[in-house]
Amino acid sequence: MSTIPEFKSKKEEREFWASHSSSDYWDDMEECDDTFKRGKLKSISLKLDPGLLEKIRVVAHKRGLSYNALIRYLLSKGIERELKET
Repeated sequence: MSTIPEFKSKKEEREFWASHSSSDYWDDMEECDDTFKRGKLKSISLKLDPGLLEKIRVVAHKRGLSYNALIRYLLSKGIERELKET
């Protein structure tokens, strides 16, 4: 069985995992108890065309997300792009 090597940089680590399967290193891995918390969300009212909302629901379902999560994701990415362009 192989052991996970020590990496000198994040780039080196990315390149390693791009060409190796983590399943070959199960014995070297430890379970972690990290939890990821996001900040509180603020509710808003947003009116959408029913056809658009249905398309959003279809895409969200294909990605395994709630439609609300997909909308938040798309808005976030769109705003990030807009801010970079200005």
